[in-house]
Amino acid sequence: MLFNKNKNLYNLRKVWGKQTDKKRDLNLISSYHRLLANKNPDDFVDKKTWEDLNFDSIFSKLDRNLTGIGQQYLYHLLHRYESNESLLKKRYELYVAFKDNSDLREKIQLELLKIDENSSLYIAQLLLDKNLPNFKYYSLFYLFAFASILSLFLIQFNGIFLFITIGILLINLIIHKINSSKIYSYFTGFSSLNSLLKAAINISQIKNAGSIDEIQNLIEKKIIIKSLKKKLGYLVIDKQYQNELMIALIEYLNMFLLFDIIAYYRSVNVLLKNQNEIHDVMKSVAALDYAISIASFLTEMKSHSTPLFTDSAKISFEKLYHPLIEDAVTNSLQNISQSVLITGSNMAGKTTFIKTIGINFIMAQTLYFVFANEFTIPKYVVKTSIRRNDELEEGKSYFFVEIETLKKFIDLSQGKKKYLYLIDEIFRGTNTVERLASSTAVLKYLAASHKVFVTTHDIELQDLLCSTFKMFHFSEQVEDGKYFFDYRLQHGVCSSGNAIKLLEIMNYPQSITNEAKQIVKKIK
Repeated sequence: MLFNKNKNLYNLRKVWGKQTDKKRDLNLISSYHRLLANKNPDDFVDKKTWEDLNFDSIFSKLDRNLTGIGQQYLYHLLHRYESNESLLKKRYELYVAFKDNSDLREKIQLELLKIDENSSLYIAQLLLDKNLPNFKYYSLFYLFAFASILSLFLIQFNGIFLFITIGILLINLIIHKINSSKIYSYFTGFSSLNSLLKAAINISQIKNAGSIDEIQNLIEKKIIIKSLKKKLGYLVIDKQYQNELMIALIEYLNMFLLFDIIAYYRSVNVLLKNQNEIHDVMKSVAALDYAISIASFLTEMKSHSTPLFTDSAKISFEKLYHPLIEDAVTNSLQNISQSVLITGSNMAGKTTFIKTIGINFIMAQTLYFVFANEFTIPKYVVKTSIRRNDELEEGKSYFFVEIETLKKFIDLSQGKKKYLYLIDEIFRGTNTVERLASSTAVLKYLAASHKVFVTTHDIELQDLLCSTFKMFHFSEQVEDGKYFFDYRLQHGVCSSGNAIKLLEIMNYPQSITNEAKQIVKKIK
């Protein structure tokens, strides 16, 4: 036991402050969030925004959880806009507590390791599904199981009991077949639920940890947790540690004596009466796991800060960067009260910049830290129009996909909620004249009551929107005959693009690039 503890501690310390490379079943991880998401879309980061901003990758970078429930809790929190700032501050305080107090952190982690990471992903369905398969007359199954044992015993006294035994066993086999198809998918969750309750009891007994709200909650619920653990018990024997002969024996006993059927219905009756209590316990344990995970992540990060929320519409940040880019270039802005139009060269950083804005707006309002030295923002819900590939596979054009998305933005803008709209290369799928006209009209409409950050190659939009939008641009740099990008946001308008220069770098024939330059002069 001591050897295992020391080995586990060694492994925990070895990976502290490091990203964990492991297989993640995002479908199962996201199942808890899907079960909790309510009907108000503004409470959560929508699917398109999540995908546009590559949040699956961000989640994977943050995730150092030891349990599946910790992963699910983190995934859910990353989706949920939290309006209660005091609650957000408590989250961050918990990160700091675990970052600074390794002794407490490791005691909790040793208990979390006892909850299987993969099987605990099935607990959420047990706690949030109000329609679990149930049978209130399941006590009859005790009678059938007892009858089969009794008839087997009585065979030695009277041969007639052989036929009775066969009849009872056939009835039990039918009962097993009918019920097993409905309930077996829940067995993994029940098995892991027992480990969760045991870990919750052990964590509640850690000395000098009562100042943490989640542990205090477990202390207050310790009596009911112990009671539930006794009532639920072990639903199934873990077959992965058994040999083939033992597994076969267990299966036959289950089929003819209904052990697993009886255990399920007994357990589900207890569970359905206590779902809310057990869910509360699960959230407390999961919150500890996710908070330790974030503490590990923050230990690794080169810089971060907590956001400052303001009632004004002004946005300010200092040395903001993208968390998925190694050695990312930082950018700063001060007191931006207008919407923003960003023009400039291909590959210069326009799209990455608006993604960086969106990621940090969401991180500020979910986990309460940002990838910047300073970050002052209003509480805006983020909506994006960046990626369009999925819809193209359904046979829709770029332009049609975008007008659908922007129409949703327009509809949303009628309400009281404030939005930050991030739009990449607006209306790029249509002709120049109509693109400029449509872009100008739509952007003015959205910017009238909300904040818009939009990128474009259409430098003509700078003149058309100069009265309502603040102008910024990214551009290429040339030093000693070398052409490169510095990814620095520049104030003001952009006068040219870089398409022809890129052709030259790629060694296109000079006749092509020269002709292209001449055509540009004629068009201008």
